[in-house]
Amino acid sequence: MSNEIITHKFRELLLPTILIAMALNITSIVDASFVANFIGHDGQAALQVLEPLVLLISIFEWLFGLGGQILCLNKKSEFDEDGSNHYFTTSMLTTVIVSILIILVCVLFEDALIAILHPPSADLIPYVKSYGRYLFICFPIVTIMGVFSQFIRVDGQPSFASAVIILANIVNLFLDYVFLGVFHMGIDGASLATLIGYIVGAIISLKYLFDPKRTFKFTTFNLKIKTWAKSSAEIIKIGLPGASLGIFDVILVYIMNLIIGAALGDIGLNIYNVCVNGLLMISILVIGFAETLSSIAPIYYTQNDFFNLNHIVRRSVIITLLCSLIFTVILLIEPDILLIFFKLHVMDNDSMFETAIMLFSLSFVPMAFSTILIFYYEGIERTVESGILSAISTLIGPLLFTSILYPVIGVNGIWLSFPLGYILSILVVSCHVKIVERKESEYSGLFFIKKGLIEKTRNYTIKSKDDNEKTEMFNHLESLNVDSSSFETLNKLINMIFDTNNQNVSVEVLLIDYGDKITVNIKDEGKREVRENVEKTFSQDNIKVSEVLGLNNIEYTINEVKD
Repeated sequence: MSNEIITHKFRELLLPTILIAMALNITSIVDASFVANFIGHDGQAALQVLEPLVLLISIFEWLFGLGGQILCLNKKSEFDEDGSNHYFTTSMLTTVIVSILIILVCVLFEDALIAILHPPSADLIPYVKSYGRYLFICFPIVTIMGVFSQFIRVDGQPSFASAVIILANIVNLFLDYVFLGVFHMGIDGASLATLIGYIVGAIISLKYLFDPKRTFKFTTFNLKIKTWAKSSAEIIKIGLPGASLGIFDVILVYIMNLIIGAALGDIGLNIYNVCVNGLLMISILVIGFAETLSSIAPIYYTQNDFFNLNHIVRRSVIITLLCSLIFTVILLIEPDILLIFFKLHVMDNDSMFETAIMLFSLSFVPMAFSTILIFYYEGIERTVESGILSAISTLIGPLLFTSILYPVIGVNGIWLSFPLGYILSILVVSCHVKIVERKESEYSGLFFIKKGLIEKTRNYTIKSKDDNEKTEMFNHLESLNVDSSSFETLNKLINMIFDTNNQNVSVEVLLIDYGDKITVNIKDEGKREVRENVEKTFSQDNIKVSEVLGLNNIEYTINEVKD
């Protein structure tokens, strides 16, 4: 047994996913650094005032991008291409409609939005308006591009998806320096750089629409208003747990801005901005792993492939926890790293800044584990568990502990409330899962693995027609009393894959013994002609084919087993 194909696919998807997660996050970090160095700390405080709106945009990427993507991949794993295209079309159409509403609200109600964001001093309002001038125009472009990139990423083109994001951020970074450092345009130059960068990225991403190899297609099939509304509701339901991270984050940042602004003024917003950007730095990696996991989990969970799923979940948890721990230790030892980056080391009360960063950094490790769980639960459609985690970790927990600790130990209680909020969410969902296990006895553990199926599962990675793994697989099938005609069909299927790819391919075969039937799932990363040849050669009664995540996916059901 090996996990070669899923490991390779995970690595292939991971970098583009991290880069997509970077889209607005890295823009916020880079803009904050340039503004702090070229404009000053009033400008940086203004960015923190606008932070709830920036976070709001990421909600739609998760809501329609991840929600639509999961439903599309589920339909593909069920061999329903029409259903997959329907959810893709619905997701993009809904995103466009929402984007139009976003730009209308931002342009028509600019003053009302700024009033709601409530800058702590009148001196910040000109900076907020100047930065928002181009940022508001950028919001719909980033929204559509973010959702579109999610589909490109899981349609066998992760490198193209990452290239688009890299280019958009390079253009933004370069123009930030030109507009602020060379032409001294002011804070609006930073938002103009962002707008131009994402316009360039959006134009280049349109290349996907003309690619004959893409599998997500726009369709008018059954796209009446009532059907569109119902399908949009399904997408929102699946995407809401991940998106709720952003929703609760918007509310939390808004409330914390008010609390910290009232307690410490503009300096407090500067401290909070540094802490938020520190969290963004590590969360880029964590969300990259989490979103990649949420793309792969639906397929393998639907097919009951817990052997591969266990492997990739375990690796994701270990790597993200380790990286988060390293980043935490660095900031505990040398918090000045962040202060220097945002030019806050020269300000008075720098010891207060350092204490805030050190306490806030304790949230990185529990944040990583909580985020992995949230997106995993979203991928396997456990919306209640995902909702519990996101609500407590990013809203209820921090506010609860702030209300308890702030009156007792002062402002340090605010920074300490963040790690305590994440820890509380993990404890609560662990207790909830224990209760669920009593009601749904077929599941076991935090990751809802179905009991007994791993023992009834065999996984083989075959590298040639004469591979010993292939012989071992047939020996196992013989022990299950599979009839000779099924042996011949399976052997013909596997040989056809190798012949089509001139032997240069690895084939993963998953066998699950359900007692009354045996399901054989075959995946390979070879030529798409494999699917065409299978469809032409074999009956469609018990053999189904599809493309999922750029993999040829064949399911062969053996219904007749000898007594």
